[in-house]
Amino acid sequence: MKENKNVLETKESETMKVVGVDALVIQPYYSDALITLYNADYRDVIDSLPPIQTVVTDPPFNAGKEFDNDNMSELDFRAFCNEFTLNMYKLKPQNILVEVGKNDKIMRQELERYFEYEYAINLNYTNSMRNGKIGYSNYGLVLWFGNNGKCYNRYKDRLDSELHNTKAEFNHPSPKEVNHYKRLVNMFTDNGGAVFEPFAGSGTTLLAARLNGRKAIGCEISKEYCDIIVKRLSQIELDFVENKAV
Repeated sequence: MKENKNVLETKESETMKVVGVDALVIQPYYSDALITLYNADYRDVIDSLPPIQTVVTDPPFNAGKEFDNDNMSELDFRAFCNEFTLNMYKLKPQNILVEVGKNDKIMRQELERYFEYEYAINLNYTNSMRNGKIGYSNYGLVLWFGNNGKCYNRYKDRLDSELHNTKAEFNHPSPKEVNHYKRLVNMFTDNGGAVFEPFAGSGTTLLAARLNGRKAIGCEISKEYCDIIVKRLSQIELDFVENKAV
């Protein structure tokens, strides 16, 4: 029994380091000159992040989708949003852009306790035929919160993009449009600014950062979705090389 314990302690020591207190070392699942992706819960990574200028994120809406933290009681969802807000307060980015459900009140209430609410941005789907409560649902909603927030590249409060069917490319229950997020990253970061996406999902924010030439860090707890992200990032590189060759 003692021998097994020593073996366990040895293995643990190989994955631990001292930064004031012992902390778990989490290696990136993927990393290149611009993008770093962790197959991990963002709460396990946030203390080791470099300075972040802008958080651009699409967290669970608690809408019953097929992924973690999306089918909770109202009280549990409030606790989830509160913990997210407290972690963002610890991170202290200049801008937080969070996509929320149209009927959201909980995420906004929690974020407003620690950050200044700045503005709402409409993600308009120019070809959407989704059936909503009062007819066709044609837009998504992003809320901008600031810590001395700044829009670096002024544009519009309505961002237009066609809605693309991604089922032939990858499987994710709630993919977002890269064109929308590419514009968000461009508006709310400067050339040296870093982006953080704590709920990377299918990787839209990370792709948007890559397309803007911005550094970005993402966390995703699903290995399946991490593989999707890596594939999508690799495809961008392939497209760039092919277009350059032409």
